[in-house]
This record gives sequence, C-alpha cells and structure tokens, in this order.
Amino acid sequence: MINIKDIAKECGVNPATVSRALNGKKGVSEKMRNRILHIAETMGYSKNPLAASLITHKSGIIGLVVPDITNPYYASVAQGVSSYMREKGYSTFLCDVQRNREQELQYFGMLCSYRVEGVVLLSVTAHPDDLKIFEQNNIRVICVDNPVSKNVSSVINDNFQGAWDLTEHLISKCHVKKLVALMGNAEAETTKQRLRGCREALQKFGVADALIKVLNIYPDYDSGYKAMDEVLRYDPDCVFAVNDTVALGAFSYCMNQGIKVPDELKIAGFDDIAASSMISVPLTTVHQRKFVLGQKAASQLLYELQNPDSLPMRIELLPKLKVRASCGEKKLEG
Repeated sequence: MINIKDIAKECGVNPATVSRALNGKKGVSEKMRNRILHIAETMGYSKNPLAASLITHKSGIIGLVVPDITNPYYASVAQGVSSYMREKGYSTFLCDVQRNREQELQYFGMLCSYRVEGVVLLSVTAHPDDLKIFEQNNIRVICVDNPVSKNVSSVINDNFQGAWDLTEHLISKCHVKKLVALMGNAEAETTKQRLRGCREALQKFGVADALIKVLNIYPDYDSGYKAMDEVLRYDPDCVFAVNDTVALGAFSYCMNQGIKVPDELKIAGFDDIAASSMISVPLTTVHQRKFVLGQKAASQLLYELQNPDSLPMRIELLPKLKVRASCGEKKLEG
C-alpha cells in the first residue's frame, strides 16, 4: 500500500508536509498542496481510517451487535440502523453473535480494538457488567429491545402492551380457553415482558387458568416446528408464539400433520414480519416498527456522540395489534 513516506519521496518533501496537505492543515502553500494531492491520487493513495482514528479519535465506524441476523425481525432493525448511519457518513460494523454469550463478549473486545465511536446493541444474553468495557474505552452504547443497563440509553418496543393487546383479543374476540405459550429464553427481557403482558391480561379478564403451559424454546422456525409435538400433548385451542418465526414453524407443522388452522388450532405470533401475511391463513400478530426502531437507536447514538454529557434515556415505541385470520377472525366476521 502507498503511504505518506512514498508520496513525500516522490514530491521531494518531508512526510510532515504531506500529512498537512492531505489533512487540509496550514503550513503548506496552495501550489504544493495541489501537487501533493495530485501525486497522491496518481499513486493510488487512500487513508487508513484506523490509523487516522488514533489522531482524530473519530473512526467513522459504529458497531451493531445482533443476536441472529437470519431472524427477519433483527434484520429489519439492522437495516434501520445501517441506512441511517450511512446517510450520516458512518460505516456499520455488523456482529452476528448467534445468541452466544461468549461470542458476544469477543465481539465487544473486537469493537473496542477497532475504535468504533459507538455501539447499537441488540442482546439477549448480555449482563450490565459486560458493558463496562465500552465505558472504559469511552464508547457510547445504545441498547435496543433489551435495556441491559440503566447506565446507557435504550430504545425498545412496548412488549408488555403488545402481549396484553393480543391476549385480550384472543380471549374476548376469539374465545380462547386453553392457551399454550411458546416463549424464548426465560431470562430474556423480551420473553419476560411478553409473558407478563399475557398473564396480566388473563388475570384482568378473570381467566388466569386459561394459560395451561409455558414452553421455553430457542426462538426460531425449526424449534417452533419441533415443539409442536409437546404442545399438542396439552390439547390447547391456541398457541401464542414469542415471535412470528416460531409461529410460522408451528403453522408449518400443522399443515404437514393435517391440523386445520384456525378451526382445530389457533396460532398467534409477534413482530409482524413480512412472511406472516403471506401464508395460506395469514397470521394474527403484533406489528412492531422494526425499521423505525433501528433508526431511532441510530439517531440517539449520534445525538449522544455529539452531546457527550447527555444522560441515559429510555425511548419506547408502541406496537399495534394486527388482526388477520389465524385465530378464527374471518370465521367470526362471517
């Protein structure tokens, strides 16, 4: 790679002069600056952003940590973050940790070594102490979905309200009496809030015993499919899945086993990914503004980079119930 010393040798000046010219600093005549810039371009010189960040403390890079980029929900949030950052002149370093805590911690160290300016963190495994590495390296963090620590800002969806609204719909409109909840990791904040919203809504309607079983599974399509063998042992009339990906796995199982949805089993999801409206019996779910969530997180991160004395804050987006047909709604309308 061409470096400053190579350009200095070609121009017959010292490297400090070349550095001043390339960085637009004073101490170089306009004629010499133009000559240096022309030669640098001719020789194919490009700045090393990491080397430049040692001087400017600004790498122009932000880190984005996601649990599983193959999950359409996280992919949409990631698009919101990266598109906003790109418009603002930043590059995004994507870290897919595959819901693995050790891998996530390794990425934390890597992001610090790359001198990112900030981090947007979507985590289902991080603990508050895990974020100290960013504090020690003066790197701002914005948590998305899961407010890992009170010491950093968070941008979240109101998972409790979304689950409440969906459960109210299942009980009051769809007349569900035996509900199995297919939830994710029991320690994940998303799981906790969605399950709490479901339970409190059931209590409010005086049917707390309608929740006959909670199963905690890996929240992906295959796990949703495989869990249905156990789900059916409890003879439910409805499955409330922690997300649409799990719900689609459950729906596929029913189609393959000849179980009619919603006549024999109702299925509800959460997140409103694109595929949820494309199946033969469109999925009743909770719509979340995924792309906007990513944009909000990116916007808050840039605000805090520009205002380093700002205090942590919590930004919450309201979800919206998306009524389709998988819980018998079309039949009810008829």
